[in-house]
Amino acid sequence: MCGLVGVLNRNGSVEKGRMEAALRTMSDQIVHRGPDGSGTWTDGTVGFAHRRLAIIDLNERSDQPMHTADGKLTIVYNGETYNFMDLRAELEALGHRFQTESDTEVLLYGYRQWGDDLPSKMRGMFAFAIWDHDKQELFLARDRFGKKPLVYAWCGDALLFGSEVKSLLEWPGFERRTDLRVIHDYLSFGYTPGIDTAFLGVKRLPPAHHLRVTPRHGPGNPPSPQRYWRLAEVDPAKGEMTRDQAAGEFLERFDEALRMRLISDVPLGAFLSGGVDSSAVVARMSAFVREPIKTFSVGFDVAGFDETAWAREVAERYETEHHSFKMDYGLIDTLPEIIWHYGEPFSDSSALVSTALSHKIRQHVTVALTGDGGDEIFLGYSRYDRFQTMIAGLGDRGESLRQKIVIDPEGTFGRPTIRDRYIPFIDKFRDRHKQWGYGPALIDYLLAPSSDRLPAYFELADDHNAIDIAARAEVDTYLPDDLLIKADIATMAASVEGRSPFLDHELADWAASLPQHLRVFERNGRLEMKALLKYAMEPQLSEDVLYRDKQGFAVPVQHWLRYEIRDLVGDLLTSKAFRERGYLRPEFTNWMLDQHFKGHEDHGTRLWNLLCLELWHRTFTDRRESGPLDIDVGAPDAFEQVKAEGVAA
Repeated sequence: MCGLVGVLNRNGSVEKGRMEAALRTMSDQIVHRGPDGSGTWTDGTVGFAHRRLAIIDLNERSDQPMHTADGKLTIVYNGETYNFMDLRAELEALGHRFQTESDTEVLLYGYRQWGDDLPSKMRGMFAFAIWDHDKQELFLARDRFGKKPLVYAWCGDALLFGSEVKSLLEWPGFERRTDLRVIHDYLSFGYTPGIDTAFLGVKRLPPAHHLRVTPRHGPGNPPSPQRYWRLAEVDPAKGEMTRDQAAGEFLERFDEALRMRLISDVPLGAFLSGGVDSSAVVARMSAFVREPIKTFSVGFDVAGFDETAWAREVAERYETEHHSFKMDYGLIDTLPEIIWHYGEPFSDSSALVSTALSHKIRQHVTVALTGDGGDEIFLGYSRYDRFQTMIAGLGDRGESLRQKIVIDPEGTFGRPTIRDRYIPFIDKFRDRHKQWGYGPALIDYLLAPSSDRLPAYFELADDHNAIDIAARAEVDTYLPDDLLIKADIATMAASVEGRSPFLDHELADWAASLPQHLRVFERNGRLEMKALLKYAMEPQLSEDVLYRDKQGFAVPVQHWLRYEIRDLVGDLLTSKAFRERGYLRPEFTNWMLDQHFKGHEDHGTRLWNLLCLELWHRTFTDRRESGPLDIDVGAPDAFEQVKAEGVAA
């Protein structure tokens, strides 16, 4: 688990010494991702830099960038390949020889043997770059779900790439321009969806894709990412399985995914929120480890924001070495650091808690298992059920759903699509807010609804498959672009590696192949979300842990905005700098602030969204200095400190 950066500079416009210096500066931005070692290499045409978090084979021989023995292939790699020993044995049988015990070297010789097919043979989380010296080709790849990030951009004739966008910003001559379409989408979702980032020209390599850059490629002829995996389709034949059969097979596959993720040469533990997914991880994990599992939970001393009692119940049952932490309103002071670490507009407020907990965890372990992905793979969100209920109410299946949907009263966008119908379940700024509030910079994007960012296969939803369709769509959107970005940045900010057994692709493919009725079914007269997982875990977890209402990882944003940071958010969102960006009409912003501060209407989610956006601008586009804004967000004079940073107020 590490961080990487690289540059492909075919025209030689940057000489070798300057490239090495630039690579070191770029990798300095991600030192938190790899405090155990660093390395830089360039041959003048291409250059790699690496920050290492040592997990497997702690010896310096496994440092990166790493080369094959003949020097013809070079790699920088971030991640874990859990089946690397199997791949190594296969490669040794084919005649390849190894000098280390690392998975990094396995990827080098795996690429030599299998080329573009290498990612499809890997089982794990990864982002890597390999340079082929003979062919003068660069190969980039990212894991199936997008656990590990990889961004890239052309700057003149140079191709830049890395684990985090803030590394790319340090390349000499990089121009920091904002992509307004992405800002429009950010206001909808609270994160930047898809392949585009908020920095114009900076793109993400999509999950489950690789990218080959050959000598014929350049900024005017860029290569296209190629997909190597898709989540399995439903297998109707499995509809004959009984619940007991499905539960038994789930446990077998889940245990296999867990065992693979226990390989480590450093201390290992588990997040334990008290929810179903992390509790299932700890319960099943307990059978495979000899020493007590180190578990970690966090909560607020505020009603409705604390699940630590349920985490403690699971910890006591499985006799873990449990560490429980309480957060208070002072957590808001970490917001400038959070903005810096994420590098893009990101308003999932639970990132503050995840990051703080990761720093606590790092005092005890370097690797921690998580429950990420359980809701998407096993259909856990209540909004999936609400979506299906809505679809069922649109009319009988014999008539086109699109014909049954009523045209919106104002006729703004014509006849809504099924995707338009799903957006209200997940959006922050809704269409009516945008119609009332958009300023001159964004007004043209009213004709480009953010629902278009959702997969087209939403239109296939009916009252028998809508839950499965919604979950598949979120595997392609919300999971990689919000949840997994949050998990990666939060853990790596503290130099912790997070591992997610629910996102083992073989387990996920099996679950996705099950018809919907085997994953969600009725219990006590109502449809139970994530029913198969809960049913399988009934012998090992209490009814309260399994079947109480889902709570989630929440923070008291509405309270903060009304009290602790009221002056700061009011000053920032009425400042000259914010007004001149032209995102919203000042009258609309003032109205939201007034309604929220007086308690007449809750605009907490939207105001937090705008606060994070404005702090992102002041951190990354209004200045060139690296690092978080030096402000105490919770202090009365916080806004004066913002102005002292040299940003127009």
